[in-house]
Formats: sequence, C-alpha cells, structure tokens
Amino acid sequence: MRTNFKRIAAIAANAILIVLVACLFSRVRAQNETRDFMQLPSNAPKPPYKRLTGPMTLNPGDYPEHWPYADEYDALAAAPEVHHLRYMDGHIQFIEVAYFPGVQGQMHGHPFPSVFAVDAPRPKAYNLELDPQNKVMNSLGPAPAGMQYPTCMTMGPQAPHTETNVDTFPHHFYRLAFTRVDGKRIQERWREWYPHMLDPLLPVREVSPPVSPSKFSAAWPYSIDYDSYLAAPNNNRLLYEDNHVRLIEVTIRPGETEPLQGVPYPSVIANDAISGTTIEDRQFDPSNLLIEKGAGHGAPPPGFDAPTCTTIGPQAPHSIHNTGVTPIHFYRIEFKRIDAEGLKTHWREWYPWMATLEEQYKAHPYSSNFH
Repeated sequence: MRTNFKRIAAIAANAILIVLVACLFSRVRAQNETRDFMQLPSNAPKPPYKRLTGPMTLNPGDYPEHWPYADEYDALAAAPEVHHLRYMDGHIQFIEVAYFPGVQGQMHGHPFPSVFAVDAPRPKAYNLELDPQNKVMNSLGPAPAGMQYPTCMTMGPQAPHTETNVDTFPHHFYRLAFTRVDGKRIQERWREWYPHMLDPLLPVREVSPPVSPSKFSAAWPYSIDYDSYLAAPNNNRLLYEDNHVRLIEVTIRPGETEPLQGVPYPSVIANDAISGTTIEDRQFDPSNLLIEKGAGHGAPPPGFDAPTCTTIGPQAPHSIHNTGVTPIHFYRIEFKRIDAEGLKTHWREWYPWMATLEEQYKAHPYSSNFH
C-alpha cells in the first residue's frame, strides 16, 4: 500500500510539473506573439497565397542562408509603397521602411542579411507569411544603457511576407541590407573590394584645442569641429543624410591612426566584416561620462557569423589606431532626432511624404499581389 501511495504521489507531482511547464510555455509564446505581431483578425486574407514565378538570381540557394524566391519578391520591387531606397552601392542598400496607418503591404521578401536601426515603437499590425515554415533568423540588440532608443536587430534573408498596419501611427525603421557579407573574407580581399582604401590620403589638419568654444548640444558638449566626417574625412564618409538620420561609412586602414573625432548623435553600428585586428583607443577627455555609456550588442542571426549590430549613445572625441593588417570597416546609422513616442503624434509633421502616401492609399488602395 505504501509503495502504491508513493507511486501515485510521484505520478501526481509529475503531472503538476508538466502542467506548470505547459502554462509557462504558453505564456512565453503569447508574450512573443504579442511582441512580434497581433493575432490575425477574422477578415485577414487566407492562404494559399499567389506565388510569383520567374528568375531567382538575387541570392540563390537553400533557405535560410540564401533566398530561394523569384526576384519579383524583392521588397524594393514588390512593395515600393513601404520600402524607400535612400542609398545603394555594390555592398549595401540603405532602406527606409514606413508602413503608414491602414496600409496592407504587398507580399515581399528580403534576399540579403540585414541590420535594423529602430528609434520608435511598433504599432499594432498583423503579418502574413507565404511559407510559414521558413522562419526568419534574427537577434536583438538593446538600447545603450540609460536610453530607450535606438535599438537594433540582425536578420538573415527573409522569406516573403506582408504586414498590415491597423494602428494610428506608422511602423517606421531603417534597414541596412548587405548584398555581400564580407565576413572573414575581408582579410584577404579588401584590396579588391575597396580599392579606394589604397588611394593617397587627403591632408587633414587635426582638430585640437582651442577650437570653436560653442558646444554642439547638452548631450554632446563639444565643438562641431570634432564631428566625425568633418574632423576625420579620410575615415568617415557621409553616404546619406536627411533631417532625421545620417549614414556614414567608417574605414581605418591597416596601421592608420584617425584624427580626433566624435559622434554627436545616438547611433546603430552595422558591421559585416570580421577583420581579426586589434585597436588602440586614444581619448581626448578620459573623464567624460559619454565614454562610459554602455553599448547594446546584437549578435549575428543564429547560424551566421555576420552581420552584428551595436547601439551607442553620443561619443566623446577619441582617436583609434588600427594595429592590424586588415582594415576596420563598418557603417554607422546616426539618429539626429530620436522619434520615440513622439512618432505617434508628430509623424505627419516629420514625414509629410508618408502622410501623402496614406491619403493616396485611402483614395486608391493597392491591388494585392498575393491573391
């Protein structure tokens, strides 16, 4: 009798444990679903969705490392209403993503690994997937210590999907897509990929006190003369700028020491190169608290070596020396203004072109490409 009682008690305890684990799993899953997208409403389009056919040349191969879909699904071609190309070269595409209120995005995908730069909350939206089994691989990077934004995310190629914004403000962020991921190959091929790194350097007069006494801002109490692309033009190349963001390509050649320079704005650093080099960092003002501002790091997507992302607040003037034989090379997305919660009420003022798109869409909704 005693043995049977122990056995029954053990079975009951195991059953309770299973129930608790199931409840915990359900709660975590629900939290993840809430964090990502709302549950599909009853009037959402139902699968199967129309499948586009045609050449598959952008990043062919097996998912998730590659992108086995027709070129017509590329976001810039399939969903230009919400994907706006701001800069492109042989290595990257800088895309501003803006799902304005009410829009049902076209079915589209992203052939290349990417880094997201985010400075505003996500609205209520739902997502439809062409191939639900092809889940996207991503990793999140938190905001710098003491800040809410910016945040970042790394993502592998993304299978076709659509997003419908059912809220009153846009889903807005930036996506830096790497049409070629340098990875460790930069150690051998940087001369081929970046021949301009071998060009003679422009003469630069290093900024040093005394400089203009005016401070740029309370968040960055230095002269604008120290701004990175002004103070160190050989190392910081301005690729794109508007009233909200700047995109800067950063290069420090083997053995090079950059002039003193700083960054006035919070940033997301997007890095697809594994240079294997080491650095020495010389600080202009070692006591400044900006140096100690904790960065947030985003790992590569699961199964990938690159890209990575880092969030960081304004940086005090400093100088980096590349002690290795491979260039240091990455991109910095700088936020001249952090939208944050202000996007909910100011988006029409800040992005009048987006308000125009919303008005046009209300008058003439797009014909779906997935039914």
